[in-house]
Amino acid sequence: MWTQQREVGLARCVAAVHSARSAVVLTHEAAALVHVLWLRRGETDIRIAVPTNPKRARQPLVPVGFVDGILPHLSGAGRAVSLQRRRSRLRAEDVEVINGLPVTTLLRTAVDCAFDLPVRESITIVDSAVWTLCRPDRINPQQARARWNRLRPQLLAVEAEGSRRGAVRARAVVAMASPFSESPGERLTRRLIVALGLPSPDLQYEIMLDAGSQRFLDLAWPDLRLAIEFDGRSKYGVNDDIW
Repeated sequence: MWTQQREVGLARCVAAVHSARSAVVLTHEAAALVHVLWLRRGETDIRIAVPTNPKRARQPLVPVGFVDGILPHLSGAGRAVSLQRRRSRLRAEDVEVINGLPVTTLLRTAVDCAFDLPVRESITIVDSAVWTLCRPDRINPQQARARWNRLRPQLLAVEAEGSRRGAVRARAVVAMASPFSESPGERLTRRLIVALGLPSPDLQYEIMLDAGSQRFLDLAWPDLRLAIEFDGRSKYGVNDDIW
């Protein structure tokens, strides 16, 4: 079902670009879709930047129903999504073309989402953008840490956005961002840990087993001998006792 939702979202992105009379750029969640970043929800609004003030800032899109094992279909009961237009003067270096679609760059997409989306929505996008840019290897994480140290100041430079709304939220998201979370579930778990005021965990913490093999824990507090693993239910479908 997630795959179907992604395909419908990409189709909506293509339609938004080709049906517009003026030059447009896909931004926010739409750009994240094209960049193949992880979103918290499978189906999302489509946002585009236009060069002038739009007559209609928001246009409802036809709802689509998604059911396991059934192809997507028009449905009055589908999730309400919309096409959102906003005037924006993006710099040339903030835009690139992927598969014929003009989108904001990875870094610009991450910054826009950090400013304008709720933290529970933006953290998965920002983290996966950072993950893509840093290309972490948990066996040898030093290179990814060095890339992250160079990249993080660019994300933290939110002062360049002037008085844009959401600056406090954006700083909070960037402060908790990391290239070492490997799934949306891990990112949402870490957001909850931060929101509860708990100590920051080590990510992808390495432990060595007696046989000499390695294991990596999603989130760990070594001093407390405590770890958290986030997994989907299907991983434990064979043994109900584990679930």
